[in-house]
Amino acid sequence: MTVATVIYYSGYHPYTLKKVYTAKTKKEKLSQRKFLFWYKKEYRDAIKQELIKMGKKDLLTKLFR
Repeated sequence: MTVATVIYYSGYHPYTLKKVYTAKTKKEKLSQRKFLFWYKKEYRDAIKQELIKMGKKDLLTKLFR
């Protein structure tokens, strides 16, 4: 198994034993996908709303100039 696989299934980094967030539900995975394809116009509004909800308004100017 790779380290990434161990982290995904256990939720912990095997070397440091620190808890690592991993998306498990379909909704969480789709939300992460939007951030991977941030440059697509159809994801722009959803990303803006999510960043505002997270309190990361400063990233809006860095992503969308």
